[in-house]
Amino acid sequence: MKVALKGNLLLTGFEPFGGDEVNPSGKIASSLDGAEVHGYRVVVRILPVEWGTVKNRLESLIDELDPVAVLSLGLAAGRAEVSVEKVAVNYTAAAKDNAGVMPAERPIVPGAADGYFATIPAEQVVEDICRKGIPARLSFTAGAYLCNYAFYCASRFAREKGGKTQVGFIHIPATPAMMAGKPRGGPSMDEDLVRDAVRQALTTIAFSFTNCG
Repeated sequence: MKVALKGNLLLTGFEPFGGDEVNPSGKIASSLDGAEVHGYRVVVRILPVEWGTVKNRLESLIDELDPVAVLSLGLAAGRAEVSVEKVAVNYTAAAKDNAGVMPAERPIVPGAADGYFATIPAEQVVEDICRKGIPARLSFTAGAYLCNYAFYCASRFAREKGGKTQVGFIHIPATPAMMAGKPRGGPSMDEDLVRDAVRQALTTIAFSFTNCG
């Protein structure tokens, strides 16, 4: 007899941007769609790199799926390790998205909280990933582009709905294929290692709910 799943873990990645044909955050997230982790189902959705649209999409997904946690992935080319973000800030860069749109104001939500801390067990996620031999660290800057925007919007909406949904964000390095041929190269990490790190992060998050009964 098949045991009923306890709930959903929403995992998101982004579509390609900045001239790249592939965004490993979306590719790796998609590879985990439908996985079962400690009795929870991983549901994957790919987000557009568009101001405004991301906020509406995340809020709709949280309403629709009622996930116990939202874990979003984003690309951080130039970082050599998996970065588990600790804080999302109410600020946007003066940068265009894939639709050529630039936010008119610097705050994501004028008058709202300056920031939100991750509600996933971020420190434990880092520890567990490192224990697998995969470089990881706690990060205190999610940037000011769509990654921080998604992290902030999901955190704020989850808080408004009562805070039952944990929210976190992980920045992943570029892949070796992305760095090959670049004039100066740069740090990278194999996709399989990144996938193992993300799966471990989901396991740690799900285990935290299991321990709470």
